[in-house]
Order: sequence, then structure tokens, then C-alpha cells
Amino acid sequence: MASVSSLLIRRSTDLIDVRLRYRDQSQVIGLLGTLLIIFTALAFGFAIFWVDYTCNHVIGTLAAVEDSHPNSYVRLDGEDSNDSCDPTDLDITAPATTKPITSGLRSAIKHLRARGGIWSCFRGFRMYLAFTVGGTVVSFLVPATIRIPIHFSIRLLFGQFVASMLFATWQMAWVHLVIADKSPRRSYRRMLGLQHWSRIAPAAALYNILVCASFSLPLAARSLAGWTVMGVIATRGFSELLNFLISILPAIFFLLVSIPARAIYLRVAASMLPEEDDPIVPFDRLFGGKTNPDTVGGGGKLGLKDAWITFELSARSRFFKIILKALAIEVTLGVVGTLLVMGEVFLVTSIR
Repeated sequence: MASVSSLLIRRSTDLIDVRLRYRDQSQVIGLLGTLLIIFTALAFGFAIFWVDYTCNHVIGTLAAVEDSHPNSYVRLDGEDSNDSCDPTDLDITAPATTKPITSGLRSAIKHLRARGGIWSCFRGFRMYLAFTVGGTVVSFLVPATIRIPIHFSIRLLFGQFVASMLFATWQMAWVHLVIADKSPRRSYRRMLGLQHWSRIAPAAALYNILVCASFSLPLAARSLAGWTVMGVIATRGFSELLNFLISILPAIFFLLVSIPARAIYLRVAASMLPEEDDPIVPFDRLFGGKTNPDTVGGGGKLGLKDAWITFELSARSRFFKIILKALAIEVTLGVVGTLLVMGEVFLVTSIR
């Protein structure tokens, strides 16, 4: 009897020990799996942010203002003249044998690193963070304090428009920080005064109105359609198609109208670059004679129509390609990152 009891106790002890070890292993695997999922999400999130800021914003801004046919190009010593400009070695080459710096993402990134090292891809980031955070706060405060009898999404877009107009000079300062070389002056001291707000306001209003309209029009169309039309379409099996179209319309409208408006805004802001700031890409300060020499340096500006007319077809094509490439890379990273995180979640769950 005693031997049977001792055997049962030993078996029970072994079973409990195995279960405890399995539970500990399961907890360790679950912890490592959770850390892996978090690391993957953060890595892809940072990659998407890097592409958006460096390629879409910084390189896109440089592409909007770079002169396609300058009198001369500067290149880096020992590098192909098609890739970048040289900040120290001035070797003049014929325009016919060179390509614009922003003709490709690779050449533009190489040029940025040559001008300011690895962190130059985040040039102007503090100013960008300042007007983005400030604009976000104001865009939420406006619809919360001003009660307008319209849909909340429309009120939110109205608040975004007001905030963007308030911080227009901050955004213009960011453009100057991106396109100009380093200066001993601090970032906030390179900001033009409030007296220049009226000069950048038309371009800012055009861009912000189109951005807000690209998102508000589909919402308004959906509301005007009414539940009756929605019900008829849904009963015929087209509800998924309708939801897809409503989701994709803002992106299509944004690409069609807001990108040209963004180019106009960037060129108008660049026309007010102070004379003491040196651009890092070939840049025609006179914009084909549309601005006078005595008004360069913040005293004058480029008109909306002239900003688009002086934007050559080759430069427009280069600007659109940069933006579309950046968006394509962001979408690819988002899809791959989402699928990878979902796979890791499934794997960790099945192991546990």
C-alpha cells in the first residue's frame, strides 16, 4: 500500500513539474512573441514614416523647386555627375550630360547625405513637428468651441483648414529650411515675420481648400445620397463596391488636384527665400523673370498662376513621380508589415 501511494505521489509530482515547465515555456514563448510583434510593428512604422518624411516631403519639396536646366551643376568629387551636387568641389559640367538631382530617390538621398550627413534626410523636422502638432491641436479645438450645425467630420476639416492657415508662415519656414543650406541662425529665427502671411496666404488657402475638399466631398455625397439609394444599392449586392468607391474617392481626388496645388504652394514659398540663404539644389530665384531681383529675399512673391506656368513639364513629371513613388513604397510597406504582423500573431497564438 505504501509503495502504491509513493508511486502515485511520484507520478503526480512529475506531472505537476511537467505542467509547470510547459507553462513557463509557454509564457516565455508568449513574451518573446509579443516583443517580436511589437518590434516588427515599430520597425515598419518607422520605415513608413521615414519614407513619408524624407521622400514625400523633403525630396518632393526639392523636386518642386529644382531648376531642370540650370546654367551649371555642381557634383561630388569622385561621383557620377548624374547623382548629386558637390558642396565643396565646384566642377562645372554641361547641362546636357547631367540629370537633375531629384530625378530619382537614390540620387536625391545621396545628395542630402553629402550635404549634411545621415540626419540630413530629416532636415527641418523640428519645424515640421512644431506646425504639425500646433495645427493638430487647433484643428480639434476649433470644432469643439465653434458649434456649426454640420457633420462632425466636416467641422473637423474646417478646423484643419483654419489651423493650416494660422500656421502658414511656419510651414513656409519649413520649406526654407528644407531647400536652403545650413545657417548659423536658429530655425525659429529663419522664420519670416507675420507681415509675410498675406503673401503666402493665397497659396496656402488654395492647397488647404483642395485637401479638405478631397475628403469632405465624398462624405457630403454619401450624405446627400440618402439611405434610400444606399438601401437599393445594397439590396442589389453592390454595397461592398459602394463602400470601396467612397473609400477610394478621397485618395483619387487628392492625387488629381492637391498635388499640383502643393507644387504651387512650395514654389510660392520658395520664391520668398531670404537672399542670404543658399539653396542646396539648382534654383532659379527669378523664376524665369516672374519675380524682380529687388523683391527677392522675402520682399516679394511669385503669383499662383506664374508658379504653375514657370513649372516646366519635365519638372512637373519629376515632381509627380517622386510623390507617386513615395506613396507606392508606403503602401507596399504597410501591406507587407500588416501581413507579417498578422502572421506572427497567428504563429504565437498557435504555439501557446
